[in-house]
Amino acid sequence: EIVFYLVEEKLPVWKTPLFYDSGKNYLLRMCNDLLRRLSKSQNTVFCGRIQLFLSRLFPLSEKSALNLMSQFNLENVTVFSTKSEEVKPKSHDISDDVMEVEEGEMEDLTGSTPVDYNLYRRFWALQDYFRKPTQCYDKVPWKAFQQNADVVLNAFASAKLDDMKSSRRKLDLPRPADTRAFFAKYLTSEKLLDLQLNDSNFRRYVLVQFLILFQYLNSQVKFKSASQNLSDEQNQWIKTIQDKVYQLIRETPPDGEQFCKIVQHILAREEHWNKWKNDGCPDFARKPVAEDTKIKSRAKRRWVGDDLQAHGGKIIKMGSAELTRLWNINPDNMEACKAEKRVFLPSLEDFFAEAMEQADPEAKVEEQYKMVNNPVFQWKSLRLLARQSPHFFGQHHTPAMPLPQYLELMLNKIAQELPSTGSNGDVAPEGNNEEMKTEVGDDEAIKESQEVEDEELKAQAEEAGREEIPEDILSKDQIELVAEKLGEDWKRLGTELNFPEDDMSYFETENNEQVACAKKMLTIWQENEGDRATAGTLKIALKEVGLTEVIDAVFGST
Repeated sequence: EIVFYLVEEKLPVWKTPLFYDSGKNYLLRMCNDLLRRLSKSQNTVFCGRIQLFLSRLFPLSEKSALNLMSQFNLENVTVFSTKSEEVKPKSHDISDDVMEVEEGEMEDLTGSTPVDYNLYRRFWALQDYFRKPTQCYDKVPWKAFQQNADVVLNAFASAKLDDMKSSRRKLDLPRPADTRAFFAKYLTSEKLLDLQLNDSNFRRYVLVQFLILFQYLNSQVKFKSASQNLSDEQNQWIKTIQDKVYQLIRETPPDGEQFCKIVQHILAREEHWNKWKNDGCPDFARKPVAEDTKIKSRAKRRWVGDDLQAHGGKIIKMGSAELTRLWNINPDNMEACKAEKRVFLPSLEDFFAEAMEQADPEAKVEEQYKMVNNPVFQWKSLRLLARQSPHFFGQHHTPAMPLPQYLELMLNKIAQELPSTGSNGDVAPEGNNEEMKTEVGDDEAIKESQEVEDEELKAQAEEAGREEIPEDILSKDQIELVAEKLGEDWKRLGTELNFPEDDMSYFETENNEQVACAKKMLTIWQENEGDRATAGTLKIALKEVGLTEVIDAVFGST
């Protein structure tokens, strides 16, 4: 032990790179051999000095001293008596060397109080759970631990310690400086249990053991198995018992409040320690910056006009390599936009080529499969005609013809202007081999073309008018006749005409008679629907609700 002082004094020498790299393993082996040969109960202070020396010698992130796998000291087994006998303690059975006993405690010891064997057995049985906390995740051991903890904590709460119990404290006499109240491992004799429970230090050690166990059960440990989880009921019980333990620590003299704050602070630091271990124990010390790293010199700032002078004003730097490349592809951006490859609009001949083939009677394409009936093609055609064809703005006739017929008419006109064979079989002259021009010709040609267009549009409008025969508008007389014939069935018709129940209830409150309600409903329906409120629509609605006799009576048999 005296020689070890020399080892401690030379610690700065052992930490130098010359000695540390080659001698750290020898120092570690020497200290471990000493710890194995020394007694933890008799040489406690010396063992602690060795542990402190190792912690100062090696860095904090040294893997050999971190217990990465979270293993427990299972060799620390607490042995106690298992005989259920009541033993009366005697005064000469306990010597002064075992524990320090206060005067008031000695009076209790000399009494004839029997030993509570149930409390004794449950109290020392808790040490096995503190030694191996993982067994608390099993149901049977957990039940036993729960019962033992409740009994012990209730005993602590029922037998509280008095801070003024000692006569020495009453006289404000300080304890001798050489008094040592430290025990590496307490004795487990049943005769000492009453004395131990009256010792404030002993109580604090046991209560802190509870807090450490509860923190482990609720903490996230990296090497815990997936099955080691607590239920909601267990967590609730732990929270209740934890609050009770903190309260007992505050009530334990001396300085219970201060001791409780210290314990809470230490356990909070333990959470950070546990997180650090879960992260793989990264090194706290920053690595030194390599000396050979060169500090990059700041680039010389260039003026805005330097690039223009260097390239003669032909290349403009945009601040980005890609933007600079795109900007300088063509010297004149407006001319680049007008280039032929930038024209994406097709010509009339290319766009309407397939539609012209379908319009040819010899192609025998059915009407429903023609492109002129496609809404997308119709929309694109109108936009293209507005940009490239003068015939688009020459149509001002009413009524307007259907869009497919209008497109077929425009296709015929465009086909006549194209340099290909016309619809009459004549070949176009060679003078028309140039591309179609969008400018308007002379006035006479325009007038002739417009007259032809007017005649064709009128003919097609007349044909369309013959095909579409408007339905008869519902008259007031017909509405009155229908209302009289409906009678009490007007609600059925109202439901078919999509009237809600609130509206029909309103009609009943405004009109007492059924005929008036029906007439009011039909009048409002005609106002809301407008042109769609025809006799045909009303017939269909009456037929749907099964009132065909009303149809026959008002509109005649169909």
